[in-house]
Amino acid sequence: MKLSDMRLSAIGGTLCGIWASFSIGDLLYGACTALIGTLVSFLLSRFLNRVFKRK
Repeated sequence: MKLSDMRLSAIGGTLCGIWASFSIGDLLYGACTALIGTLVSFLLSRFLNRVFKRK
């Protein structure tokens, strides 16, 4: 077995192990949390930008 074959096998096994540990619910929860965090950050930065431009 070549070194590249061993690396590919190790990467494949790792990815399969990680994939099996996540559920669709966990992925959707993480995506929704990231979306809400992004929106809050964007809106807050726009709000603060407008507040401090007026002064």
